[in-house]
Amino acid sequence: MFSFEHWIEVLQANAQHFPQRAALHFLPDGVEIGETLTFSQLDEQARSLAAALQSRYTPGDRVLLMLPTSLDYARAFCACLYAGMIAVPLFPPPSRKPRHLDRVRNVVVDAEPGLILAPADHCEGLRELVQGQVDVLTVQQLGTPPASQWQPPAIDGSTVAFLQYTSGSTGSPKGVEVRQRNLIANVELMRQAYGFDEHGAMVNWLPLYHDMGLIGGMLAPLYSGMPCYLIASQTFVNAPSTWLQALSRYRATASFAPNFAYALCNRVVSDNLIAQLDLSNWKHAINGAEPIHPGTLEAFAERFAACGLNPLAISPGYGQAEATLCVSATPADALPVVLRLDKAMLETGRVALAADDAPAVEFVACGFPQPLHSIAIVDPQTFERCAADRIGEVWLKGPSNAESYWNNPQATREAFEARIVGSSEHYLRSGDLGFMHEGQVVICGRLKDLLILNGRNLYPHDIEFAITDAEPGIRTGRIAAFSEMDPVLGREKLVIVAEPQRRFVDPARHPALFASMQNAVREAADCGIDQIVLVEAGTIPMTTSGKIARQGARKQLAAGTLSIIAQSGGSLAACGETLEPKDLKRLVAETARLAPTACRQWLEQTLHKVNPYCSADFELSLVGQGLDSIGVADFAARLYNDLGWNLDTQDLFGERTLGQWALALEEFLRAPAPSATTSMQRADLQAGRQSFAQSRLWFLRQLNPDDTQHNLVLHLQLHGPLDIETLASRLNALVQRHGVLRTVYRDSVEGPQQRVLPVTAVALEQHDLRSLSEAQQQQAMRDRLAHEHATPVDLDAGPVLRAQLLSQDDQRHDLLLTLHHIAFDGRSAQVLLEELAGSADTAPPVQYLDFAQWEALHWSEQRIATEQAFWREYLAGVPQSLALGGSGRNPGQHSLDFKVPQATCDQLGALARDRGMTLFMLLLASYQLVLRQLGGQQQFLLGTDVSGRPLAQHADVIGFFVNQLTLRCDLHGEATLAGFLERVRDEARRAYAHQGLPFDLVVSALSPQRRAGHSPLFQVKLNYQPSRVTPTEIAGAQLTALDVAQAPGDFHLVLDLVHGAEGLDATLKYRGEYFDQDRAARLQHLWMCLLEQTRNLLDEPLPALAERIDGWDQAFQRERQQSQALAGRSQMMQAKRRSLSL
Repeated sequence: MFSFEHWIEVLQANAQHFPQRAALHFLPDGVEIGETLTFSQLDEQARSLAAALQSRYTPGDRVLLMLPTSLDYARAFCACLYAGMIAVPLFPPPSRKPRHLDRVRNVVVDAEPGLILAPADHCEGLRELVQGQVDVLTVQQLGTPPASQWQPPAIDGSTVAFLQYTSGSTGSPKGVEVRQRNLIANVELMRQAYGFDEHGAMVNWLPLYHDMGLIGGMLAPLYSGMPCYLIASQTFVNAPSTWLQALSRYRATASFAPNFAYALCNRVVSDNLIAQLDLSNWKHAINGAEPIHPGTLEAFAERFAACGLNPLAISPGYGQAEATLCVSATPADALPVVLRLDKAMLETGRVALAADDAPAVEFVACGFPQPLHSIAIVDPQTFERCAADRIGEVWLKGPSNAESYWNNPQATREAFEARIVGSSEHYLRSGDLGFMHEGQVVICGRLKDLLILNGRNLYPHDIEFAITDAEPGIRTGRIAAFSEMDPVLGREKLVIVAEPQRRFVDPARHPALFASMQNAVREAADCGIDQIVLVEAGTIPMTTSGKIARQGARKQLAAGTLSIIAQSGGSLAACGETLEPKDLKRLVAETARLAPTACRQWLEQTLHKVNPYCSADFELSLVGQGLDSIGVADFAARLYNDLGWNLDTQDLFGERTLGQWALALEEFLRAPAPSATTSMQRADLQAGRQSFAQSRLWFLRQLNPDDTQHNLVLHLQLHGPLDIETLASRLNALVQRHGVLRTVYRDSVEGPQQRVLPVTAVALEQHDLRSLSEAQQQQAMRDRLAHEHATPVDLDAGPVLRAQLLSQDDQRHDLLLTLHHIAFDGRSAQVLLEELAGSADTAPPVQYLDFAQWEALHWSEQRIATEQAFWREYLAGVPQSLALGGSGRNPGQHSLDFKVPQATCDQLGALARDRGMTLFMLLLASYQLVLRQLGGQQQFLLGTDVSGRPLAQHADVIGFFVNQLTLRCDLHGEATLAGFLERVRDEARRAYAHQGLPFDLVVSALSPQRRAGHSPLFQVKLNYQPSRVTPTEIAGAQLTALDVAQAPGDFHLVLDLVHGAEGLDATLKYRGEYFDQDRAARLQHLWMCLLEQTRNLLDEPLPALAERIDGWDQAFQRERQQSQALAGRSQMMQAKRRSLSL
């Protein structure tokens, strides 16, 4: 296929054919030749060094080349090839900073070299780094034995030629094994693509540890018999014009450079120098290694046309270290293809040419794949080929592809052994996003760097370019855009890390600089920057190929190791001076001019209380601000409590912007005073009516006094020197502060009542397990948990709170707190933990008994009748049961735990915000689709728990505030998934607008048929709650784990979701009479498949989507049956062997 099998044949053939022709020149100052090697001299000197290496080391040993660009580098690299050793190009550390030395250390650990070749001034530091485990020498210290002592090694095309270590833009260093055949194939196909031959010349300033600098800038010309002029990278950085001067002076025909180099020359090369340059011989101005911007190419061609530069010379290309180097090239007789794509379509992952007046983004095509190579565009989630108008991951196939990473089989399988669905051939996954256009590949960005903000796909290099193009205060090529999940915001935030020009280090210039950067991004991407970080020059992390390491910058920012000059955002939002309610009302009543500003300030400070990171955007809705359903409810409750403003919840989830809400607030404040039931005072009651929610649970207890389905057991795992006296004291203080924890429940002539008992000490029952073995301790813990779940809480006499402490040793403790749901809910758990950590010194402003009395006043007969009328109409005609088809063979309570990764949650959250819905609404829609598959019903009712804390005063009160909300599910029709999501959103908004009516009153309005073991109206629930920040220390010990367990009760199936920092923690609880283990596994599998692919299925009609889900289900069941059959056969064989052995 190719003329040579390995590189030794190449070098020796050139030494024989062109012995006196110059192979390499080194230009110390970037202009004048300082040293030259002919092909014959290169061959002889490389063999001499190879002999020296062979005398000390064995073939296959790794040699780290940490040399600056020089002819010594060329000698050393070629000597490794001659010696059969594996060269490992690596940059000399620019400093002794930890981040520079860590890079070297990581490669040394991975490659396990026998030798490091370095300049004399680096040797001592490197010896300290490797601690004598590796030889560190200069090239001169190897000596120069006669070339005749060299012994040809036993190598062929499969021999590893060198390791190209790459961190990429996103990951840890990995060594690409570039084999002789890969290297030969790549340089031969480059020679054909660009027409390299002995009549041309190459100028190369790229570093030789860079794949483009080494392979494209040095090895390709050596292979083609053309002279190469080497310039040190620092020389180019100091004076970019030296590159063009060398091209002009030596009549060079080719040079490789990344986009930023062309942009830099556009700015810094003077008109006087342009008049002296002759670039007419430059036939291949190859642009690659980073995103290519059309404006840069056009400006370069236009500016240097006066120098004789032919526009046809501009040659965009695409390459990868894992593909040796070159993947695609633009033909020499073709102008670059610039595509103007529809911006809105692009953000959905589609490709469409933009209309003349439509917002657009421009991309440059990167040429055609090399001969014998192919490119596929593949969906990175499903591994299916993408449609022609879809952006996908670029997959590569051909002889240039490397085959593995050094000592990294897992990464090898993931990158080099990918298969397209329906094909058995291996492809290389590039990690790049792109598409094909008329045979050329177009690169959009890195898969791992893709920004998904507000449901839109944005490419970091577009944002980076927009900033540097509009703002001269930021250094070109020294800026990183990335996103990260903020658990407080509940969404991805956009972060910019950038190095300012020297004159912009002055703090006085930062406000204008920040504003300019924000404007540039809003103009280019229609989004704001959440955090801007300015860092010292030269400190943004780079990859080995000279690209910005965006994920490296993200990690350093998180670790606090960036050299920060200044930043904007990223910390708690400033809200300015706080207004009091009386001041707001006075300003609105007395000063018409200041009223709008005062209302905006009030909403901003309220938003800040709900989300301390949130900087109010008055052009966005509440959902657009990043609030979920709990945040919206909190926002409404604060306005309700502080101002008596009772907002329509359905409107809160709508499209009305914060600015429009400010106008509505002004209008409300000018209206007559609100109802007296919009606030409450503490009355220090000791007895009174039960709340509606309490009455429901109390009634269930009367039906079955031994029932424990509403027991809540909190299991706190504590590690450290626990102060048991302090713990006991805080438990006592907790019960003293919250009367509901010492309340009993009884009937009376006035209906179900509750009575607060006098304060008594909590009986902290202690169990010393120190004398038991670890296995016995674990069994004791399981027994104790089972006992707590099975022992009813005495609602008639108390105590409502039981506390037990099990100590395994002095450092390991388990605290079990058992309560009845009648006195406790999810928010109560957070309050309890905070107070056990010592955060509360005073009693809450109101007690739960105050809430129960307020509730009775709030729900007047007229208000109840109005709400019940809504629920009768909303739920009319929908079946009140959902048959799930369980086997019933294993009755009792069961559960299945699994996790939805944070990456999936991020994508779903972005999609939800784009659709104007909360993440819960999106999860609800997908859950309905899976339930239809399992039960076959098109219509049914579903339940969810909602917070029943209507006033901000209730926020820190322990008690049972949860209400149950009934949601209508309708999967009829031909709507697409996108349309179905809108349907679910709208139905949920309608229900949430009426969520306040206690569930028992909803049930009484519909008078459903009651059945034992069946909850009225619905038997399936979906609960979602964001994680709360939990304290880490309780009474001197660290809280290492927390579990809150409760049975499913009368519900057949409950899916509880808790959103934590690492994703959704899901617990599927079910009763074996109505559901089974097999269906639980199917539900998990189908739901996960649907969540991962929701964004890609938006255009699919519901019937087709049902068929797709059914296909997933059938395949999963077949696989599960096969696995069970294999396991059964294995058990039979083991049984036979045991019987034979007897």
